[in-house]
Amino acid sequence: MDQEANVRAKMAKLKEQKRVSDEINELLTRPGEDGLNECSRKTMKNLEVAVVVSKRPGFFEYYKPSPEVEAIQKNGDVQHLVKKLNRIGNEIAQLDAESQNIEAMRKPLKISSGPELTSLAQWSARYGTVEKPVPSGFYSGFNDAPKIYGGTEHHRAFKTQSRTMKRGRLKDDGDACVVVA
Repeated sequence: MDQEANVRAKMAKLKEQKRVSDEINELLTRPGEDGLNECSRKTMKNLEVAVVVSKRPGFFEYYKPSPEVEAIQKNGDVQHLVKKLNRIGNEIAQLDAESQNIEAMRKPLKISSGPELTSLAQWSARYGTVEKPVPSGFYSGFNDAPKIYGGTEHHRAFKTQSRTMKRGRLKDDGDACVVVA
C-alpha cells in the first residue's frame, strides 16, 4: 500500500470514528428524559433521596427510566458502540504504523562510521592503548571488601562484591620491597 492510499484509508477511518462517537454522544445527551446522562443523574438523585427517606415509615417510589432508555440499556447499544470505536482506533493506529514504515523505507539508510564500540577493550584494540609511564615506587593493591549485608527471615545474608583499593609507596630495604601506606 502506498502512502497516498494509506492516507485515504486513514481519513475514511477517522470519518467513521467521528460518526460512531457522534452516535454515542447523541445517545448520552438526548434532550428530555431519554438521554442516558439525564437518566443517570435522576437515578442518582433518586437514590440519595431514598437513603434519606428510608429512615421514615412508608413506601418510596423509585425513579423508572423511559422505555427508550431501558431498551438502550438492555440491548447494550453504548457498549457495542464503544467496542466499535476501540476497534476503529486500533485500525487507525495500524495505519499510522504502516505510514511510518513507508516513510522509513523512503529515507536513505545511514552509513555508520564504523563498528560500535561497547567496551574499553574494543576501544583499545581499535585505537591503541595509552602508554603513560608509571612512576616507580608506587603501589596499588585491591582487596575484597569485608562488608556482609545481614539477612532476614526471607532473605539470606550476602557479601558485597565491591573491592577496596589500598595505595601506598614501595620502600626498598635492600633485599625486599616493603609497602608503606
